[in-house]
Amino acid sequence: MAPSLVLRFILTAVIAVLVFCLAMADIGILVSVAWALCVVFEVCLVAILFYRRNDRRFPGFTAYIAAALVGSVSAFVAYKHWGYKSKLAYEVSWSLQAAVTVLRTLAVMELCRHVLARYRGIWLLISRLLAATFVMVAIAAAAIGGRSAGQRVLSADRAANLALAVAIVGLFVFARYYQVQPREPMRSMAVGFFLYSCFVVLNNTILATVFDRFAPFWNFLSMLAFLSSLLVWCWALRRPFAETASAPNMLPAGIYQAFSPEVNLRLRRLNERLRQLSKQPAERP
Repeated sequence: MAPSLVLRFILTAVIAVLVFCLAMADIGILVSVAWALCVVFEVCLVAILFYRRNDRRFPGFTAYIAAALVGSVSAFVAYKHWGYKSKLAYEVSWSLQAAVTVLRTLAVMELCRHVLARYRGIWLLISRLLAATFVMVAIAAAAIGGRSAGQRVLSADRAANLALAVAIVGLFVFARYYQVQPREPMRSMAVGFFLYSCFVVLNNTILATVFDRFAPFWNFLSMLAFLSSLLVWCWALRRPFAETASAPNMLPAGIYQAFSPEVNLRLRRLNERLRQLSKQPAERP
C-alpha cells in the first residue's frame, strides 16, 4: 500500500472519529470512537472487495458488509435525529440489525459452499444440516428470552449468532474428518465470523441481565469485537481470490499410495451416494 494512501486512510479515520464524537457526545467517547472506526473499516472492506474483484466470488459476503455499512450509517442518523434514548431510534436500529443478521447467515452459507465446492453431494447434506441447526438453535434460544421487548431482541440476536457459531464449528469438524482443507481467504473469513458470533452470544447474555445500567459499555465491547473481525477480513481479502488452488507440495509416492486411496475412495463413495439420494425424489413417477 502506497504511503500516500495510508495517510489518506488515517486522515479519513481521524475525521470520522471526530464527527462521531462531536455528534454523539451523549453516548460516550468510547462508543463513538468504536462506532466511527467500524464505519471506516466497513468502507475499507467494501472498497477492497470491489478493487480486488472479490465481490464476484463472494457476493453474499459483499452484500452483508454493504448492509452492515448502511445499517451503521442509518443508526447514526436515527440516533442523531431522535436521540440516543428514543424508542423509535431503538426500533429502527434493531430492525436494520435483523436484516444484517439474515445477510450474515447467507454469507456463512456461501462460505461453506466455497469450502465444499468440489463435493456437491456433501454440500447438499451440509447445507441442509446447517439450515436445520440454525432453525433449531434459534427456536431454542428465542424460547428462553425475556418478556420485555429489549430482552426479546437480545435473545433473537443471540440465537442467530449462536446458530452461526455452531454451523462454523460443524463445518470445520466435517472438513477435518474428511480431510477437506479450507483455503484462504475462506479460513480467515470463517475465523472472523466465529469470533464475532461467539462474542455477541456472550455479550448479549450479559447485557440481558444489566440492560439498563451497563448497556453503553457492552455496546462498546460488541463494536470492538466487530472491528476485530473487520480487520481479519480486510487482511484476508487484500488479495484476489484464485478459483483454482496452487499445486500442492506432494508427499513421497510411497506414503501417498499407502494412505490416500482409502481416504479418497471413502469420500467419493459418500459424495456419489449423497448425489444419488438427492436425485431419487425427482425420478419417481
